[in-house]
Amino acid sequence: MKETLNIGCGLDKMKGAVNADLSPLCNPDVICRLGTKLPFEDNRFSEVFAYNVLTQIETNKEFVIAINELHRITKGVIHIRVPFALDECSFQDSMDCRRFTDKSFTYMDKQHRRYQQYGRHYGYFPFATRLVENNGRQMLFDLWPLK
Repeated sequence: MKETLNIGCGLDKMKGAVNADLSPLCNPDVICRLGTKLPFEDNRFSEVFAYNVLTQIETNKEFVIAINELHRITKGVIHIRVPFALDECSFQDSMDCRRFTDKSFTYMDKQHRRYQQYGRHYGYFPFATRLVENNGRQMLFDLWPLK
């Protein structure tokens, strides 16, 4: 059975998915915080959506934990949407404290030299990554955990 997680759902809930968010005000199925241990079993989800939530992780340590927790709970693909750092939309949300370019996730890609030189030393678990879209405002990445 395919199981989907929509992490950082806010008010954008997905029908048929486990909708998780930090805020109880949006009435998620599960209240949890990226950057800490997530309350899900290993390899539970076939598909994870993390749309416009990674930008709000404050510290590098919490970011590595967040990425590695997504790796742990996913047996399929992780879809990540983030604003493109060169567009003003990446600065408009006062809660956003992290910026991304089309090269940011190469630090998690096991086949990329940036992972070999830096990412594995930062503590990232290995992924296969693909930039799906960069329209100049938002980017969509797919990440597959390598187990």
